[in-house]
Parts: sequence; C-alpha cells; structure tokens
Amino acid sequence: MADLTIWPIKMASWPEMDMSGATHGMNLGVKIEGPIIAFLIKGTREKILVDTGGGTPEWAEMHHNHRGMGAYRDTATALKSVGLHPDDIDLVICTHLHWDHCFNNDQFKNARILVQRDEMRYAIAPLAMHGLFYESQVVGMRPPWLRALERTEAVEGDIEIAEGVELVKVPGHTPGFQGVNVRTAKGNYFIASDFCPLFVNWEGTPSLKHIVSPIHVSIEDYYRSFEKVEKFADFVLPGHDIKVFEKECYP
Repeated sequence: MADLTIWPIKMASWPEMDMSGATHGMNLGVKIEGPIIAFLIKGTREKILVDTGGGTPEWAEMHHNHRGMGAYRDTATALKSVGLHPDDIDLVICTHLHWDHCFNNDQFKNARILVQRDEMRYAIAPLAMHGLFYESQVVGMRPPWLRALERTEAVEGDIEIAEGVELVKVPGHTPGFQGVNVRTAKGNYFIASDFCPLFVNWEGTPSLKHIVSPIHVSIEDYYRSFEKVEKFADFVLPGHDIKVFEKECYP
C-alpha cells in the first residue's frame, strides 16, 4: 500500500466562533477559533483534495452574517502552502455542499468532483431552514457548486476511490454527507469535516458518547453514523477545530 498522508490547509478562520454552534447548544458563549479546513491527501496516483473552502470575508459577512472572518487565503495561495496549484488537483471530494465546503469548486479546472447523489438531491431543494447553508435558490441565491456542475459526479454509498482511500457515507449533518477514510501506516484516519466539526464532537462528554452538530437533518441518522465510524476509525479529523493544525500532516 502507498504511504498515505493527510495535510490540513487553513482556508480561512473565524477568530471568535461561539462553540455552541458546533456542540448542539452546549458551551454557550465560549469563544474559540474556528478554521475552515480543506485536506490534501498525498501518496495516491491522483492528487486528492477534500473540500474547497468558502467565500471571501466580505461574502461571508454580507450573506451569512459571519463578521470578522480572518486568516483568509485565496485558493491559489492556500494550495501553495502545500506546494501545489489548484490546476494540479485531479480529484475533489466534497463532504457536503454547504457553502463553506464547496464554494471554490470551480477553481479546480482539471479536477473531477465527487458528491453523494443524496446530497445533490437535497442541495437542489433543501428545506427553507437549510437554504442559506447551501446558498440555495430557496433563499434567492445560486448554489456555488453549480459553477462546476459539468465536472461534478454523483456517487452512491461507500466507495474506494484509490488504494487506501474510501468514501464513507455518514448522513445526519446533511442527507448525503460523506467522510473520507484514509488507511495510513498508523491506522485509519477519518476526515470527518462537519460530521465532527470539533474534536469534542467525537470525544463526547462524561454523559454523552458523542455530540451531534446543531445543524442536522436527522439525529437518528447521525447516531447511526457515529456507530458506523466507531467500527473502523482509529483517528478522526474534524472540519473546524484549530487543534487540527497542531500537526503539519497526519499520521
């Protein structure tokens, strides 16, 4: 098996994110830095990127009421930090189609983009309460992922896309959410993105084994997905936890 590594890339960051927005109302008023993270997988034949980040700070403030987004880097600058250009990426995996995970899909001109079919179905016509997360037409916007629709491919379920790299469908946060399991020399590393926005979502509390995100479509599906991931994951990489950057790469 190839020697696979995972490189987190900070696309932007909210320096004072309210922790309760990731932990289902717990930790209300606790401010933490909440980065927007993409993940590069090295060691496969194709260059694989998981998620592509969100819009500019101005866009976030105008359309999502996210004030003070900092550490923003345009896509080319962000990829330069790992020695690549967006044109070098062969494959983009979107964990889901919320705006801060797929906004820059169109900038990867040479990449195929993989999304779960159920996610595409829901993103086209989400419930109104989820419309802004998708920048959907139901709230008068045009979803950013449509800018790269001609290169977007629908997949279904769990699929190995390269030796040691597997898409794993884990609905709950969204109907077609998928994480990416990377079989490294030191075990299975699961790129969880917003399935576990913070490490504490996976680690839980003394009274809760895991903590769901307050943004979800089905708590029952969410808990079934936790049980599924428990069976194979040795380590979980969350989507908005600054502690991810305590290591330059994994494992």
